[in-house]
Amino acid sequence: MSVWKLNLAILWHHHQPYYKDARGVYHMPWVRFHGMKDYLDLLQVIRKYPNVKQNINLVPSLLAQIEDYVRHDARDNIWLLTEKVAEELTEEDKYGILNNFFLANLETMIKPYPRYYELYTRFRTDARYLSVAERTRIFSARDYRDLQVWYNLVWVGMLSRQKPVLRKLFRKGRHFSEKDKRVLLREVREILKQIVPAHKQAWEEGQVELSTTPFYHPILPLLIDNRVARESDPSVRLPQDGFACPEDAEWQLEQGLAYFERLFGRRPEGVWPAEGAVSTAAAAMIARQGIRWIATDEGILARTLGVHFEPHKIYTPYRFVHRNLEVTVFFRDHYLSDAIGFVYCNWDAEKAVDDFMARLYAIRARIAQKSGEEALPRHLVAVILDGENCWEYYPRYGLDFLETLFARLSDDPLIQTTTLGGFLRQHLSLPELRKLFPGSWINSNFNIWIGSQEDNTAWELLKRTRDFLVEKQKEVLLRPNVLEEAWQQIYIAEGSDWCWWYGDEHSSSQDMEFDQLYREHLMRVYELVGEDVPAEYYQTIKKSHFDRFKSIRPLNFIRPQIDGRDTYFYEWVGAAVYEGTKVPQTAMHQVSRIIEKLYMGFDPENLYLRIDFHGKPDPMLEFVLSIKMPRQLAVVISPLRGIMEKYEMQEEKYERQLLEPTFKLNQILEAAVPFSVLEVRPGDKLGFQLHIKQNNQLVEKFPHINIIELEVPDENFELREWSV
Repeated sequence: MSVWKLNLAILWHHHQPYYKDARGVYHMPWVRFHGMKDYLDLLQVIRKYPNVKQNINLVPSLLAQIEDYVRHDARDNIWLLTEKVAEELTEEDKYGILNNFFLANLETMIKPYPRYYELYTRFRTDARYLSVAERTRIFSARDYRDLQVWYNLVWVGMLSRQKPVLRKLFRKGRHFSEKDKRVLLREVREILKQIVPAHKQAWEEGQVELSTTPFYHPILPLLIDNRVARESDPSVRLPQDGFACPEDAEWQLEQGLAYFERLFGRRPEGVWPAEGAVSTAAAAMIARQGIRWIATDEGILARTLGVHFEPHKIYTPYRFVHRNLEVTVFFRDHYLSDAIGFVYCNWDAEKAVDDFMARLYAIRARIAQKSGEEALPRHLVAVILDGENCWEYYPRYGLDFLETLFARLSDDPLIQTTTLGGFLRQHLSLPELRKLFPGSWINSNFNIWIGSQEDNTAWELLKRTRDFLVEKQKEVLLRPNVLEEAWQQIYIAEGSDWCWWYGDEHSSSQDMEFDQLYREHLMRVYELVGEDVPAEYYQTIKKSHFDRFKSIRPLNFIRPQIDGRDTYFYEWVGAAVYEGTKVPQTAMHQVSRIIEKLYMGFDPENLYLRIDFHGKPDPMLEFVLSIKMPRQLAVVISPLRGIMEKYEMQEEKYERQLLEPTFKLNQILEAAVPFSVLEVRPGDKLGFQLHIKQNNQLVEKFPHINIIELEVPDENFELREWSV
């Protein structure tokens, strides 16, 4: 007597946001790290169990970055700090290493390795109450080199590290050499090189089905028309201006499919919409591309079917039919997916797999009871989850759990694994849906990505930038390559990950890096077109983290002697002081380093500026006080020419005004700029950056991405803010 088996489809979603900034610098290493630890290793575990069929979703923006490492020698901020010779590290390098090289799970990625844990413990204990300058000195060159190696080494997957040369490094454990570092980085690239070919082979052989996502992982329904968010949650507060660009959604989808086909030789049958976000319009758009299946969360089906929904119905795929278009929709089991993603990491592997299988058996029994044993082949349990981030919370990066799970699934008498496309080739008669409730895998709405003040600000800046580019495109003056690059910045900014971190729902140690990256892509559009970046683009969108530039402010009036010298101790006491080494997110991509400290102070009439230099100041330098708010203008200080000028846009051209040269460059630069020249009054918010130019070329911007903000004082300022 034959036994009807229940179909199980597990889909591992592999995605990382686009970490390369508008100037080609990789701000964060997570594509490389997850490439070293997760993508190839997971596939290798699957391949050990030929009877197990699996589904893997690969996002084009992730694939493009992997290919950049493999084909174009790409490097990220951690790579650049790692390859530096330990004895030649600057204070800034050491500061960057200490800030970044312990960003790993303590229990599973640091504690198991004695030398790495020793360095971690010493840093957390000895450096806790030290100044930044003192903190960098607790480690010797040998310590820093061991830290450089260990931070990269722990991101190598459990199977990938079995290569003899890597096993040798793990056994060595400490006192690494510069040659060891070079060997490690070489092996990292070898791991990354295998990812795409290995997945292509597994797909061709039929054990794995590959699917993809629109290119930069956008929330398609919100791109098509972000007012759809109100359909899933009528109380959501939308941005001031609506965003409705279905043509952008089409681009993201078409280009994602085309890139995937170029890389793997054929188009996928399925698409996992970013964040499982669907709507009737989005599903119809995907169906127009000839895609056979999409997937989303069980909550979407519940809200689509309404009062007639029953829990077992999520195990029946549905044909979404819209006019003459059709695509099959699978609905993920929310609990089973989250159990792997968030729960089982704390369990013994055997007990976790026992629980998982027991739940599958219970589902099978309910379906058999409701519809009969013979109905089982028409049902499918879809388990869909992040295929990378959860494993660092598991002992041995989930290897024991995965091997135990796949071993059980290989020959289970009641459960069979399948690919989603394979299931459809067997079962074409499915119930229909004529609409899809709009929402994502989180709470069946879009509130993670729209509705909060930060989310809405991001959408408003995106729309403003896109509208600006559309108008410039109409002028037909931009070179095709410039126009193409500008549009790429828009498409990147449409990705879901920026708004994942905006709002109160999520936070990380790198919120401000994500904020910076988002704004840089929008700012780059203005730069490519040759226009000034609007002032608000320099202001952080993320407000829940401490913003040093808004928080540091002058404490009392100062009246310095403008002579270019540090004349006496109290001359600048009470001014705001910005240290160059503490400016966030500048260390890895700032070409030059001229400013050591910047002082900003005032009295009722003047703004005072002082620059302390890293070395002897070059008299060829020009200093531009670039005012971003309340209006845009520039004050240029030219020591070589001995003049100070003001430039302001008047009737579509810059008007130049020669000012009294109230500045002096000697050991330091000191300058006084009257508030009347800046056209501000007491109570106005003044926002600015300092640009340093040489031969009319920008050589340093301070701060790099933020603006310094202060309130113009009135004559009673000292009565309120007086300090000693």
